[in-house]
Amino acid sequence: MDVEQELQAIVRKKVKADLAADTKLMDAGLDSLDVMELAFDIEDRFKIQLPQVGAELVSFTYGDLCRLVEKQLASQADSALAVPAASLSA
Repeated sequence: MDVEQELQAIVRKKVKADLAADTKLMDAGLDSLDVMELAFDIEDRFKIQLPQVGAELVSFTYGDLCRLVEKQLASQADSALAVPAASLSA
C-alpha cells in the first residue's frame, strides 16, 4: 500500500489538487471542520486511530499528516506482531 497515494486521494476529495509536503492544511483551503472530516476519512481508510483529531491537525502540513499516518500504521503493525506471553505457554 502506498500511503502517500492513498492520502492524496483522500485529501483530493476536499482540496481537488495534490498537495506538496510543506503545504499547511489550512493554507490548502481546509477549515477545522474539513480537517476533522479528513481525519475521520483517514481513520476509516487505514483502520487506525489518529491521536490528534482536533485543533492540532489544523496546523499540520501535508507532510506532517503523511508521517503521522505512517507512524500509526507502523505502530499498528508492531502491535499485531507482538505475541502475548499467555499464548506462548498454551
